[in-house]
Amino acid sequence: MLKFIRLFRNYYFGISFIGIAAFVLQEIPYIIMPIVKPESNPIMNMQNEIKWIEILQNIFGMLSMVLLMLIVRDDVAFFSLVTTKEKVFFTLTIIMILINFVGWAFYYLGYQYGLLIVISQFAVVPLYYLFFGLWKSNYLLVGTAALFFIIHSINGVMNFIIKK
Repeated sequence: MLKFIRLFRNYYFGISFIGIAAFVLQEIPYIIMPIVKPESNPIMNMQNEIKWIEILQNIFGMLSMVLLMLIVRDDVAFFSLVTTKEKVFFTLTIIMILINFVGWAFYYLGYQYGLLIVISQFAVVPLYYLFFGLWKSNYLLVGTAALFFIIHSINGVMNFIIKK
């Protein structure tokens, strides 16, 4: 971790290398998409009918990514699984990314069902950020990821469950 500017208490604007790694890990399905070339790609072809939800989703998604990678705390170790809290939230973070990867595998194989897409691509990504934030005690990330979860899930439901 690199610290540049102290924001308040133990929070700094800086570079979180583990946050960058977490972000890149979550982006793997998008990185391999051009190689896999799914026959059908409803997520990438999605047309949002309610613009303000799309705008809020983008704002809170980008804010979550920025806070994941650019907010560090000087009182939190780079990688620690000492406390029960750290073990629980790290485990939940791993479970969320595994659900996401399994969902993408089904998606690439052509199993593109609304509820499966909403859960594995729309709901678990913000939860991945949220649990990562709880693991690293980055409560700024936790707050934005919680809002991102609500908005992103609503957008998924509207596009893949209600609008069929």
